[in-house]
Amino acid sequence: MSLRRVDRIGLLLATANSLSGIIWGANSVILSIYMLGIGMSTTLIGIILGLFSLMNALGSLIVGYLTDLMDRIRLFAMLSIISGSLILLMVTGVPIIVSAAYLMSALFNRYVVLTAIVGEYAKQRGISDEVFSLSSSFNVIFSVVGSAITVLPSYLGHLGYELIFVIEAAAVYLTIPLVLNAIKHLDPAIVNAKIERISLKDLGELRSSWLIKRLMPEAIIGLGAGVIIPLFSLWFYLKFHINIANLGIVYAISNATLALGTLMAPTISRFLHSRVISVVTLEGLATGVLAIMPSIYNLPLLLVLFIIRNTLMNMANPLLTSLINELAPREERGRVFGIWNMISSIPRAVGPSIGGYLMDTGYLDLPLYITSMLYAIAVVLFYVLLRSIENKIRVVHGT
Repeated sequence: MSLRRVDRIGLLLATANSLSGIIWGANSVILSIYMLGIGMSTTLIGIILGLFSLMNALGSLIVGYLTDLMDRIRLFAMLSIISGSLILLMVTGVPIIVSAAYLMSALFNRYVVLTAIVGEYAKQRGISDEVFSLSSSFNVIFSVVGSAITVLPSYLGHLGYELIFVIEAAAVYLTIPLVLNAIKHLDPAIVNAKIERISLKDLGELRSSWLIKRLMPEAIIGLGAGVIIPLFSLWFYLKFHINIANLGIVYAISNATLALGTLMAPTISRFLHSRVISVVTLEGLATGVLAIMPSIYNLPLLLVLFIIRNTLMNMANPLLTSLINELAPREERGRVFGIWNMISSIPRAVGPSIGGYLMDTGYLDLPLYITSMLYAIAVVLFYVLLRSIENKIRVVHGT
């Protein structure tokens, strides 16, 4: 990937779009364990994680419409202030407050509006692959930081958790000045809306409706991911009794590897001459690795496979984001990204409760097998629905 095509503005936007990686990196390790420690059962944790996805789906749709309706910068700043404040409430350690704050943070989905801003910048300059891959790499680098700070509870107890949530909130707040700095030099069209009203009837009239239909396998991916991904650290904790500090190190290494992988994604896409084939290949390999993980009892080997799976599966994300960004008209981009996120998020609301229940009843490995099966179905459907998409609409690869 040539970084020379990404200017200072692109770096600012990519950084702003990726700072939430700190939250992802930290919460993927400590959130379920933190909830367990403040008195929540495994089943309840699964339900809360599932409801988070449901709220995220609703938030994606609402924010998607608002993104195309109003000034995107003001919307982003408002959502960021609210999101950061909700994260700070997590320090209370009170189950009902923690649950409510966590769920409300999903409703104010700032990711959708920021992705639309970054996407418009990238589309105007013809560097969608480069910008989204760079953003994903930065995201993963920040997630390494997030995973690394999860050692704090091992040394500081509850204070360690509090410090982690304060750092997460600070990361959210910091995105505001980054975006404000970048938009000084951007085309006003990036931040101005084109639709004049909000109506759900518009969903059936979008010019991008044909694209949205072909993204439906993302619902199967979301269901599979929901069953195990948010509970993966808990799976390691329950099956192998790995402490939080060691899990943090593993996740940090995994995310560092992913950072390098996402930088390679555009190169793989060019080598295979197709974003679609690249996505299918990477996700297919990741699914195969996941399917054999429950049968591995050599812990070092299992952790290596965990890192490989995480890298392969998430390397596909910037390529799919880039493809959608290239195909969606500017005035529909907020809604398309919002609907795409919603398609994945609704099934994720069901998955964690299934995974949590199975773990509660002693079937620790079954969630991994279920997720592998669902991923395999989705990968096949992606290939069938998207294989001719780049040629059909004459998308110039690599732009």
